[in-house]
Amino acid sequence: MLAIKAKYEKGRIELLEPIPAEVETAELNIVVIPSKKKNAPKISADEFIARTKTSEEEFKQIGLAAFFDNDNDADIDWEDYFGLK
Repeated sequence: MLAIKAKYEKGRIELLEPIPAEVETAELNIVVIPSKKKNAPKISADEFIARTKTSEEEFKQIGLAAFFDNDNDADIDWEDYFGLK
């Protein structure tokens, strides 16, 4: 992952730093930081608050979904078992 600074004005995005030549294609995620002008839109802080994930969601996210995809532990609440609640 690489962060590149840019600015947006009147429908155009201008990169303020070059993208390295070895990056041939990329998926971009743009974070908009409004300027401090009077009419700039406000972004609610609630949009940036990450919700708490369960252990099961975290295991699935890091590729260990198979750990939860069998019936051996279907009736076990792992967070309760390890005292995480």
